[in-house]
Amino acid sequence: MSAPQARPQVGNYFRFLLPDGWTVQENANMLCLNSPDQQAAIMTVGLVGMFQPFTPDQFADYALRLQGMPVTAWHSGRPVPPPPGATAAGLFELTYAIGPIACHAVVVSQVTHGYGQCDASITMAAAQVPSWPAYREWLPDVAAHVAPAGSQTYGAGALARQNLDNSIALGQRFHEVDDHGQQRWQEVVDQRWRSDERRGFEFREALGNVDTRVDPYDNNRPVELSTRYRFYWVNRQGDIRGSDDPNYDPRVGSTDEWTVMPRYRP
Repeated sequence: MSAPQARPQVGNYFRFLLPDGWTVQENANMLCLNSPDQQAAIMTVGLVGMFQPFTPDQFADYALRLQGMPVTAWHSGRPVPPPPGATAAGLFELTYAIGPIACHAVVVSQVTHGYGQCDASITMAAAQVPSWPAYREWLPDVAAHVAPAGSQTYGAGALARQNLDNSIALGQRFHEVDDHGQQRWQEVVDQRWRSDERRGFEFREALGNVDTRVDPYDNNRPVELSTRYRFYWVNRQGDIRGSDDPNYDPRVGSTDEWTVMPRYRP
């Protein structure tokens, strides 16, 4: 079979040569060009952001299995110069199966490693085994013209947006953790300060032999009193009475308003 005329095309995600009469199926991760008799095809598949560090042959096997076309035989394979930015590339001849149908293919697989992730793609020229001799001389050359048409190919744009969102979320989390850490440290400092203040207050009370109470009628103002009495009462005029008798109540027989003076606590 002589090679049909092939014209340059630019799809939504890929640039390619389209042989006359062939049909196109395309999405962000895959391009498939099918011959009119459905005996041959050109296909590219790519994935980005994988955590498995594939080699070119490993990804070729993985990508075909992912498409439901497991490799049944490897005929040859060799490294080829990777395109700019890629880590490694390989050229393979193999046979794969689509159900009961055996197909022969020439596959170029390339991988890119970086930042703990792997981006990879395969491009292959394939035909059913009986038809392969008619395509083998020209179909791989046509397949070699397949290339990404933009940043959205293989979902790279979506991954970049996801990575940006993840970076923003991670930065926010760092700020939250940092803010929380600062808040916790400030709480420790405040607790230590209150503890030191309380110990100092108790020391001053013991040194001066005073009992500090608060006057509820004067905005809880601290008042230093003698330690002679256990209980203190105060009225609205500021008169203070002390007693050791827990049953003592100055309100009995008095028209003044009296209330207990609680202890002052810093």
